Amino acid sequence: MAKESGVDFASTVFDIAGDRMPRGSWWWWFWLFFIDNPDDPKRPRQLMILWSTKNERSINCNGIDMKLSSLSDRSRMDGAVAAWYYDGRKMHHNLLLDPCVLEVSESRLSTKSSTPTAFDVSGRKSTVSIGDRFSLVAEFDGGDEFLEPEKSYNSFVGSLGYSLLRVNRFRLSGKIDGRQVNGTAYFQRVFVNAPSVGWYWGTFHFPGGEVLKYYNIRALGRSFKKEIKFFDGESLHDIGDIKVRRVDGEYPDFIVSGESRMERVEFTVSAYSHSSWTFKKNAFGIIPNKLVYNEYPARITDIKVTDKGTGKVRTTADFGVGVGNAEHTTGMLL
Repeated sequence: MAKESGVDFASTVFDIAGDRMPRGSWWWWFWLFFIDNPDDPKRPRQLMILWSTKNERSINCNGIDMKLSSLSDRSRMDGAVAAWYYDGRKMHHNLLLDPCVLEVSESRLSTKSSTPTAFDVSGRKSTVSIGDRFSLVAEFDGGDEFLEPEKSYNSFVGSLGYSLLRVNRFRLSGKIDGRQVNGTAYFQRVFVNAPSVGWYWGTFHFPGGEVLKYYNIRALGRSFKKEIKFFDGESLHDIGDIKVRRVDGEYPDFIVSGESRMERVEFTVSAYSHSSWTFKKNAFGIIPNKLVYNEYPARITDIKVTDKGTGKVRTTADFGVGVGNAEHTTGMLL
């Protein structure tokens, strides 16, 4: 995988004019907002919004058929906007799920869907609005390379692969239903030109500024890419050999562990809500296939980081409780 740090987010996030878009490839701009919930701190509010276009003649998402035409005009593309919102008590599935035109400029992505949406960037500040209900401002945390914008590229076979623009943590402020809110946010812009297979993924923010991420792509019973990255506020723990085990209940737990020669990281991700998207299409016009994309607002309450050299152990008592989102995706979309 190739990586590029020191990226100018404002000039890059909507710069798609030169990217190829072969049949089957997929773009999306994806935000997760982790919002304080004073009424029940153990269940922080969460909002996800995604703007997406896929070079397909047609695809079905949660029962809605979407037909896409030419993507030659990168300033006005057929696509969709989707969102869910967990308000601290109830999950609002399909808060948005609208086929629409994505209008893209140098500093803005917007839709005139049933509920208008916009994503604006100015310098180190991003603003996301959904109708009159949501107006959220994300600003870079900074202070470490891990918290700055990063681009990465991964190639598989021939031209197949993906590219990713990511910011692991923003400070968040704004208003929901006219009331002031605060929290943190995560963003990624993804371009995928490859079959979409199952994965485990999670991103979590801790009270002191720490960030934990894990990722495990799976297909045909094998793991093809797996990692834990934990920024502890001072240094980055990067572990490439991990295990993820799902334990079902009302909402699942994900037991995650990994170790290198020098350290071991283990934690439990406990979900407290759930939303999902089911994508269906006929590959090559005749082969039915689908991808079920599950998202779980969740907390990490029992992390343990062990330094094998010194024997030093740090736990939740040192880091606090991590708040974030876990994904478990099954199936395959060709």
